[in-house]
Amino acid sequence: MGSWLPLESNPDVLNPFVHRLGLPVDWGFCDMFGLDPDLLAMVPQPCAAVCLLFPSEKISKPRREEFAAKAAGQPPVPGDLFFCQQVDGIGNACGTIACMHAVANAAASGNFALDPECTLAKFIEATKATPAPPDRGQALLEAKELQEMSDATAAAGETEGAGTDDAQNQHFIAFVNFNGRVYELDGCNTHVPGRRSNPRCCSSDPLLSF
Repeated sequence: MGSWLPLESNPDVLNPFVHRLGLPVDWGFCDMFGLDPDLLAMVPQPCAAVCLLFPSEKISKPRREEFAAKAAGQPPVPGDLFFCQQVDGIGNACGTIACMHAVANAAASGNFALDPECTLAKFIEATKATPAPPDRGQALLEAKELQEMSDATAAAGETEGAGTDDAQNQHFIAFVNFNGRVYELDGCNTHVPGRRSNPRCCSSDPLLSF
């Protein structure tokens, strides 16, 4: 298919979508208003992931180049970390991919179990034989049911331009707490997921809110 519509960074819009993906109903997104301790204290616990929408025009390319330059010196990415690339032709699927990264890796980390019959679990199972990020991205491009769910979510947005292909030069990425480390997952990163060590990272770290 292709030409996916951009999602709105709004828990009221994203939560129905991720619950349809397979996220248990007692989990969900909330707003994070800042990184000051008082603001982080407002974030429900426990924590599993953060999806970040940011103005990408002057940030994304230098950041990806930085990751590429450092990739050789980084430890290997765990084989069971779920990562899906945003392939050419898929349009504005970064919000969907960030949600998938958040939910799939939160489940893989043991925070909750996905129903084997849910949409995301079926996609994960279907791509097990070809788990390379570009292959997963190609499978997502061809996933009609997921695109229909995503585009319906985009149309439910409340901001100007909701339901159109105007991404307003913004991009979604996800930070996931996986096996005691923080991984920055950008579907447009063609090398490896960005990651950084964080020895204090645990399920109660308020930076990783879900």
